[in-house]
Amino acid sequence: MRYKKGAPLVAHSFLERMIGDILVSIISIIGWPLCRALYNIRVRKFGSTLNSRRLPHRAILVSNHCMPLDPLFHGMTIFPRRTFYTLLEETCETPVLGTFVRTLGGIPLPRTESRLEDIEHAVKYALSTRGLVHFYPEGECFLGNQKILPFKAGAAYFAIKFGVPVVPIVTVLKRAHGSRSKLISVCVRVLQPLSPPSPGKNAHTQLAGSIHFSHQIHDLMQSEIERAGGDPSLYQGPMPRIRGVND
Repeated sequence: MRYKKGAPLVAHSFLERMIGDILVSIISIIGWPLCRALYNIRVRKFGSTLNSRRLPHRAILVSNHCMPLDPLFHGMTIFPRRTFYTLLEETCETPVLGTFVRTLGGIPLPRTESRLEDIEHAVKYALSTRGLVHFYPEGECFLGNQKILPFKAGAAYFAIKFGVPVVPIVTVLKRAHGSRSKLISVCVRVLQPLSPPSPGKNAHTQLAGSIHFSHQIHDLMQSEIERAGGDPSLYQGPMPRIRGVND
């Protein structure tokens, strides 16, 4: 059912979960060869033998957002594990598309402070079921960007709140065939889980800790992009506004 303002943030009926599982499997089967053909996509997973089955049982995933297909790239990277993921409330309100993304595990982020507790409950539910919830802390897609914009602290806050690690997932973009090529190659790199700091004694210290932790995650991810040779010349600016999707 299409999401409306004020509705529960997580779609979690048995039928929705079953349909979502089937859709994710189909998308992954079709999407991987397609992404290989279009972007020569590769995945690099750090650690001894880290793979999708060795992700922490409970974790918060964070990624830079530089291509509209990032959710597909990142979903395939962790497959067969599944994650809930946060996105603009307006996207979930869009006819057809909103129902589709909610079925796949989308959690809308209302802009009103009155629903902050509902967001916290949704993240808690995500961690207690699939064990994973995904954030794009930049807040929107910046096309081709390899200079990560400042992070909002929500992902770090929830990692501290629920005592779960953060797994950074970095999308590195390069020109496929030299400096003049218009073709882009994509490498998704999964970094080692980062343990959150201890919760503060009060709300102020917990917020300060969240901001500091989000800066650490950001800097680590930016360093990885630079180490891997991400091409900053690919930047095209914020993704154009689409009414009802990202406006």
